Amino acid sequence: MNVHFRRLLLTGLTLLAAPWAQASEGTALRGTTQLSLGGAAALLDTAVAKARAEGTHPCIAVTDANGYLLAFKRMDGAAPGCIEAAIKKANSAAINDVDTVVFYDLARQKNLQLGSIPGILPAVAGVVIRQQGQAVGALGVAGGASDDQEQRMATELARAFEKTLPVSHP
Repeated sequence: MNVHFRRLLLTGLTLLAAPWAQASEGTALRGTTQLSLGGAAALLDTAVAKARAEGTHPCIAVTDANGYLLAFKRMDGAAPGCIEAAIKKANSAAINDVDTVVFYDLARQKNLQLGSIPGILPAVAGVVIRQQGQAVGALGVAGGASDDQEQRMATELARAFEKTLPVSHP
């Protein structure tokens, strides 16, 4: 199934489920499949605090599971180039349901031209956010002190945030 059709189908299903979903500003999720604006804002606030504590000034992007931007911050002192990079990292992780470091490692190890494929960004620090194994959003960090620092920060933030998500019961 191509990505565009899958995205359209998922959007349609989400719209059909909307009347039954609890979508208040105070919850981290819209229904059970998408990160909410409130959840994205909470994650972004935590990310900014962590960056300040580490003495870095990155750009930070949070998307829903479809790769659409929910929240973004460019910290004071951040490089202009990190704006698009953070957004594209989160988008690539979300639409492919794969942390971007996987593409980065594949491209480096096998000399693959993955970056030429639309929607795939072989870079560090694009991390999928999951609730019980299902993608609900993604986080992208760009402009950190190093690739290692960006990847560690994004992974730690995503894993800590996942622990705050409600456990759904069948």
